[in-house]
Amino acid sequence: MIKRITSSLPDVRGELFGFSIITIILFHFCEDVEKAGFGGAAAAMTKIYNFALGSSGVEIFLFLSGMGLFYSMSGDPGLSRFYRKRLRRILPAYIVLGGAGWLILDILLKKTGWVQFLLDFSTISFWTQGRRLVWYISLILILYLVFPLLYRIVSIPDGRLAGTLTAVLTAAVIAGCLTLHFLSPGVYDNIEIALWRVVPFILGAWYGRKAHSGQDFTAQAVILCVTGVAGMILMPVTKLRPDFLWGIFSLRLGTLFYPFVVMFIAAAVLSKCGGSRFLRFAGSISLELYLSHVIIRAIMNEIGLKTCYPQNFLLCIALAAVLSVAVSRLFARR
Repeated sequence: MIKRITSSLPDVRGELFGFSIITIILFHFCEDVEKAGFGGAAAAMTKIYNFALGSSGVEIFLFLSGMGLFYSMSGDPGLSRFYRKRLRRILPAYIVLGGAGWLILDILLKKTGWVQFLLDFSTISFWTQGRRLVWYISLILILYLVFPLLYRIVSIPDGRLAGTLTAVLTAAVIAGCLTLHFLSPGVYDNIEIALWRVVPFILGAWYGRKAHSGQDFTAQAVILCVTGVAGMILMPVTKLRPDFLWGIFSLRLGTLFYPFVVMFIAAAVLSKCGGSRFLRFAGSISLELYLSHVIIRAIMNEIGLKTCYPQNFLLCIALAAVLSVAVSRLFARR
């Protein structure tokens, strides 16, 4: 059963991108509701959503990105073409949406000045100040830059050696995150949202190798799912000892690996249904949806249209959808 699900992932990759961006948008609504301190049904629904899905869409998104990049580099290994293709996908949309968004936020609304605008627009402020609005752009640009090195590791002809080195690299990232937490907690708090997400990206590249060569991914899928479920079960440890090493580790076991359970279930359902045109379309504009949504959400909250209220959040989604389609079509014609 798991073998059929994992082998079908490439077939529903577009739909899974759409699924992940929609779950991310819904997570942001739950995040807003939680910050507003609502009680009753709103608080209950938020807790249920966070337990069932939470921010799983982010990990799924990065896993699929790693997988897609492996396919891309395997089919067209030229470095210059690889980088041009990646930058053409992300920079035009970010320059338009991110540029307009930071201008409105930094110059018109918050009046923090042009220096802060340049730091925010360049995404430097995420690494230096922990300004997380477009943290994904900060991370993915670096992952694009280093991916050819990751590709050389996961594509080593000797499968055992490639698997061992990939596992070592994954463990090194996890160890690095934990080390940073204890040595420089302030820096860690600023950028941990990005650092831990390198793990699913690496695993996505490894799965890309497996899928591209028609190899079995069943054992790895079982390990990831079991680890994720174990992390979720151990999550209460973080409530009792949030600074304890095992508390931090159990939290990340859940948030990093539980999303694979979600992804495999979604892939199974989508495969059974023959896919989804709506999710495939949402997946095709997922980058634009992400950018427009987080920027419009920030602007609305800044001017007092709090997105913790359903009517305002629906307006945010509607505006983001229209803007995403417009920007996507604008650059698709070029």
